[in-house]
Amino acid sequence: MKLISLNTWGGKVYQPLINFIKQSGDTDIFCFQEVFNTNSNFKEMSGFRMNLFDEISKVLENYQVYFAPTVDNYIAGSFQPNFIDFNLSWGLAIFVKKNLSIKAHNDFWVYGNRGSFNPKDLNSLSRNVQYINFISGGKKFTICNIHGIWVKGGKKDTPSRIQQSKQILSFLDQQDGEKILCGDFNLDIDTKSIKMLESTLTNLIKKYHIKNTRSRFFPANEKFADYTFVSPDINVTNFQVPDIDISDHLPMILEFS
Repeated sequence: MKLISLNTWGGKVYQPLINFIKQSGDTDIFCFQEVFNTNSNFKEMSGFRMNLFDEISKVLENYQVYFAPTVDNYIAGSFQPNFIDFNLSWGLAIFVKKNLSIKAHNDFWVYGNRGSFNPKDLNSLSRNVQYINFISGGKKFTICNIHGIWVKGGKKDTPSRIQQSKQILSFLDQQDGEKILCGDFNLDIDTKSIKMLESTLTNLIKKYHIKNTRSRFFPANEKFADYTFVSPDINVTNFQVPDIDISDHLPMILEFS
């Protein structure tokens, strides 16, 4: 099977992003972060695509679609000080080929909740983890899609990030079968928060000696934010992070069985 994880940057690099998705038609599972969803007539604001979820859904028409909203009526990423006055959600999206039978899908909160965000305090932006369970080839799989806690001070450890790792591990401990955890963690590679996850999972960014997960659109010097972790029983046949300009993050491409 093939899985792609990508922080879409709200579709700011829209056409290259869509072209990449179209060209990735052999992918079984897409895990996207920073996806906007609206039933309004607004198409674009602050450079973001207000209905990126629907636009991707039209491209991936042979996929089951799951959206897990993180915050409502706020253009996350633009640092606007106030909520907006039209229907809008921002969050996580998983697209799964229809030939895979999904047994369960949901999300759980690792920081705050859907209604707890205060736009005057960007550090209060809540965070959830989206997941699916399915069986393939007689094996049980759990896939988790995360956009980790953002902190104005950078990507080092904080008490909330330590707690986030604890909650993720607790959830995964309750799941049977093989596990994949992927997404934008907003964490440096040498943090305790990452090392906690490495206690039971393999960090493919380290194992495959990936040097960078940020594209040229990202102006800071931080090289890492995105990670893919797998349980020891996952058979990884290929993992790569191609340097392509479709977001301010790079896509992580995992092939496994």
